[in-house]
Order: sequence, then C-alpha cells, then structure tokens
Amino acid sequence: MNLGMFIIGSVVFIVSFSFFKISALQKTKNYDVSWLKLFSVFFVDLAILIIGSMGTGIIFVTVFNIFHG
Repeated sequence: MNLGMFIIGSVVFIVSFSFFKISALQKTKNYDVSWLKLFSVFFVDLAILIIGSMGTGIIFVTVFNIFHG
C-alpha cells in the first residue's frame, strides 16, 4: 500500500509540474533560444521533477501512515 501511495504522490507532482511548464512555455515569446540554455533548463527541470516526485511521494506515504497507524 505504501508503494501505491508513493506512486500516486509522484504522479500528482509530475502532472501539476507539467501543467505549470506548459503554461510557462505558452507565455514565452522568445523562440530564438540557444540550445545550451534549453539544455540547462532541461536538467534543472529534471532535477525538480526527481526531487519533487520523491518529496511528494514521501509526504503522501507519511500522511497515510500517520492516519492509518
């Protein structure tokens, strides 16, 4: 059950972060961005997704265990 809660927490974070990124990309007017900048943004976003997924999954499991003993 803990693994399921962890996966649900991770998916919730990934979906909400994806909606945030889609919204940010739609508002971006500068299409002449260098590949180096896009590459660095990719790694920052990847780090945020990994840390956020782990953190949100841990929070979901912790809250679940607190309320269900």
